[in-house]
Amino acid sequence: MKTLLLLTDFSPTANHAVGYGYDFAKLLEAEVILCNVINVPAEIPQYETILLPFGNYDLIEEESIEELKRLKKHLEHHDHGKGFHPPVSYACKTGVMTDQIDNIVSKRHINLIIMGTHASSGLKHLLLGNHTRYLLDTAAVPLLLVSPKEKLTQIKWIAFATDLNTDEIPTINKLAKLASLLKAEIILMNICHEDPSREKDMQQQQFLSLVKKECHYPMISCQSAVDKSIVKGLEKLCNNSGKDGLLSVIHKNRNFINEILLGSQTQKLAKRLVLPLLVLPPNIN
Repeated sequence: MKTLLLLTDFSPTANHAVGYGYDFAKLLEAEVILCNVINVPAEIPQYETILLPFGNYDLIEEESIEELKRLKKHLEHHDHGKGFHPPVSYACKTGVMTDQIDNIVSKRHINLIIMGTHASSGLKHLLLGNHTRYLLDTAAVPLLLVSPKEKLTQIKWIAFATDLNTDEIPTINKLAKLASLLKAEIILMNICHEDPSREKDMQQQQFLSLVKKECHYPMISCQSAVDKSIVKGLEKLCNNSGKDGLLSVIHKNRNFINEILLGSQTQKLAKRLVLPLLVLPPNIN
């Protein structure tokens, strides 16, 4: 059985992502682990986190465990749907967040991490938003970022932002396994900065044919758009595809990641897109 790690700082944004993750686990028939990490002083230089005195950590951990228990009970109590009900467990850890997450991922064989974007601190001991980029740099498994507005009904399509590079094909092959579980179409999306030439069109068709051959997944298509902004171009294509989808990108595509997480204007565009973002490590298992 697959296992999803749902991160929370108990803020409304983070708990919304937990609810999304629970529904996602129902689609995948996966178990979930609710997780809260309490910061330690070693994180001060790197994360600029406001910390409490040493003597308060035991109390914070007790509060965290009680919050996790309440969150678990809430998920189970409000799951009135038919079919699969994900097993729910929880973990409260104290330490450097990325180290603790890596430890859980390796020991519990996590397949996917889910967290909210633009989260504010709930109990003031996990500034989730400040850790997003560090998790992107260190996570060995896919990371799904969920906006506060996103609701999950079903996943009909998964967009994959591509440079038409054959090095991406092994990752697309792994993505096809997820798509098959969801019975979703994979849409390869390529953004051109200028009108594509005949040679570019041929490159897209050749890339699509090669992907279909390597992945053995019938529901794969390719779309392109012309825009100087990667995010704005993807926004157009995703909006044309309708609702009930998610956008995926390989982490090594730094141009796209930087536009999403660093650019103030493109953050607004990403928020307007209202799609979960699946960030895939270059060497996904």
